Amino acid sequence: MPRMLITSVGTSLLTNRDRPWGGWDPRRPLPDSRKVDDWLAKANPAAASAETNTWRAVDLDPQDRVVLLHSDTPEGRYCAERLRTYLEAGRCREVSLRCLAALAYHTGSFAQRGLRSLVSEAIKAIEEANRAGLVPVLCATAGFKAETAFLNLLGALVKVEVYYIHEQFREIVRLPRLPLAWDAEFVQRNRDFFEWIDAEPRSSVEVENRLKGCPELRPLVEDDEDGNTYLNAAGDLLFKAVREQLALGPRATWPNPAAMTPQEKNGLSGVEHQRPHGWEQFVRRLCEIDCVARVRYDKAAVSGPQVKILDAEKGQIAVRYEKGGQVLPLIVETTARGQTQTEWVADYLRRKVK
Repeated sequence: MPRMLITSVGTSLLTNRDRPWGGWDPRRPLPDSRKVDDWLAKANPAAASAETNTWRAVDLDPQDRVVLLHSDTPEGRYCAERLRTYLEAGRCREVSLRCLAALAYHTGSFAQRGLRSLVSEAIKAIEEANRAGLVPVLCATAGFKAETAFLNLLGALVKVEVYYIHEQFREIVRLPRLPLAWDAEFVQRNRDFFEWIDAEPRSSVEVENRLKGCPELRPLVEDDEDGNTYLNAAGDLLFKAVREQLALGPRATWPNPAAMTPQEKNGLSGVEHQRPHGWEQFVRRLCEIDCVARVRYDKAAVSGPQVKILDAEKGQIAVRYEKGGQVLPLIVETTARGQTQTEWVADYLRRKVK
């Protein structure tokens, strides 16, 4: 299933010193965009920037869409525009830029408005992905440190997968969609207040009067210099995460076990010529997964991502095992049914092939 990779943008493309412009700092003009575009098109994605390194590690597919969340700074927009040019060369289906208002250096509203803007744009992109039938993925690759922290928290709350990778390292850090339970009832009990304060600017006097009846909400609001009181970044995150969770409805459950032994599930016969080393152990591990009904050879898994859904309604997932330059394409038939349940199983299988 195609994904929407919601990616925070930093400045590693500019500031790393191993590039033709020799690294950049704010005291110098931004380098010529054509020079950067030409270099980026030919560069090793693992070393070009934190963003390209992450897309490489998550197997960016031409059918995926990418949303670039950039800071409200000249260099933030510049890097996002260079990355958009890079992606538009056939590397993904569609790319869009989102400026995070007030997320900038030397601004007194960073924690208040800047992080609220991050949460709002990320939630908006997740909602767009769900409406379009895409799998939302948060790539917390770069930007201010607080962005990474809030995107990780957002992913855990709304059960969206989060990836992080530093431009100097090839190994990706992955926060899967965790089956955690958390108290959404707190927001539900106080929903009138959250919707009231979120609807329009409210004077600090008005908010203070409302808080007298619910003092437990005080840690989630913050006074602004304009005389109004707003949800702070944490309160805004909590409110919007609950709203998104409720909009999606009940979460899928893990599929029922297949009524057969691991040996009966194995549809690969005999040791064949030029199969990658370790394939038997890998297939055995797949067959031991309770919801797997059958594993068989099929060339449909040769291309594209290592794990991809072929038929969500039938629970069919393509898996490619690679070792020493040799490839074994497999179809894994499961008891999963429907997009959400099959994606959950596919997500588990992605961890098996790493």
